[in-house]
Amino acid sequence: MYFEASLKERALKFLRLVSGSYAGLPNDITIEVSTACGQDCPMCFRAPLGIRAETMPYPLFSSLLDGLKSAFGAKEPRYLNFVGLGEPLLNEALGDMLKLAKKTFPRTALNVSTSLAVPDHALFSALSAENLVNRVSVSIDNPEGGGSLHPFSQGISENLAFLKEMKKKGGFGIRLQTLITSREAAEKVIGLARNTGADEVQLMRIDLHAFEGAPPVRRPPLAEERAIVAHAERLAAKYGIRCRNNNSYDIFMDLASFFDRRCLITDDSIFIDVQGNVLPCFYLRGFSFGNLSTQTLAEIGETRRASSFYRKQASLCKGCDIYKRKYAGGAA
Repeated sequence: MYFEASLKERALKFLRLVSGSYAGLPNDITIEVSTACGQDCPMCFRAPLGIRAETMPYPLFSSLLDGLKSAFGAKEPRYLNFVGLGEPLLNEALGDMLKLAKKTFPRTALNVSTSLAVPDHALFSALSAENLVNRVSVSIDNPEGGGSLHPFSQGISENLAFLKEMKKKGGFGIRLQTLITSREAAEKVIGLARNTGADEVQLMRIDLHAFEGAPPVRRPPLAEERAIVAHAERLAAKYGIRCRNNNSYDIFMDLASFFDRRCLITDDSIFIDVQGNVLPCFYLRGFSFGNLSTQTLAEIGETRRASSFYRKQASLCKGCDIYKRKYAGGAA
């Protein structure tokens, strides 16, 4: 979103956020190809949001890409992310979807997020042989297993080892993404990243605002969280691994967010849910700008501009701190 942007792109993003405007075409597009998941993570938003398990049919995905291609013409988005409130690997058409996306947008970075709980070695082999994706992100919170967040198992460990071998043959990167719980947990994930040949570790804040005062897990106090991130950044750098966190960028993004009053993804990102609805993000399920299978991206963009979404963020997103510097709802 911001880490890999050029100086010009950062300046344009700053100006859009400050002025409350949008990119003419979204740079960062997420498509939720599955809301099904075999895991039962207590902090997952599926239950409080009432998300039912389903997978996106291939014909719908194809029509969405047609809509995007029609809007972009000779241009391309920077990122096309296959992630959402579900496991993408549970969509049996994922491999074909990736091939179609690569054919439609050959210069776009395709990113897939997974827990690796679903073994699909044939797909991993294709990722390598056909150079389909830019990055595979794997959610891991405790490489030793147990705990109350993303589970880890021998099967996941074996799948990660297979992915490591495929990475050697192909051109994709591996990112381990982990929730911030403790210094020790961060150290273990960075150690696993070294052994896996991962290029990057992303430290993600545990966001609890969906649970309305009854969170299933707790998170460290803010000062401790920032100390964990700082320690992890130093340790990862020692091993040549990038370590990133969405809650601290620089003074320019602090200003652009009006010091946590605006979300940093508003200006150039869209989230397309499993039914083709275009949303501001994965959480705001009731705030649709339209459906890309029945409307053009230009029509959806007009609805977004007319929605006064920037002005409504204070109330719609007040408890969310996924991209904020400070906690929005306290430590628990």
